[in-house]
Amino acid sequence: MKRRTMIPAIVLVVFLALLAWAPWLDNAEIHDNVFAERAHIDGSIDRQTGDLICDYKVGWFPFGRYAASCEAGYFVTFWGQMLL
Repeated sequence: MKRRTMIPAIVLVVFLALLAWAPWLDNAEIHDNVFAERAHIDGSIDRQTGDLICDYKVGWFPFGRYAASCEAGYFVTFWGQMLL
């Protein structure tokens, strides 16, 4: 490859690797956001007493994070949007 085409290719690969890794996503913040928005809907907390039944676990997934409880799982994209 010529130098003119190699530099943009390297920059593109580094940019895609950074998006896939998404180091700016904070697992604790994702846990709190998913819990606040979805715990009362998906059965992670008891609707009558408010007791925690099953907590969320957040793990790395390409281009975001995956938050899963006993009942449901949610993908949080690298820009912070939660998908079902």
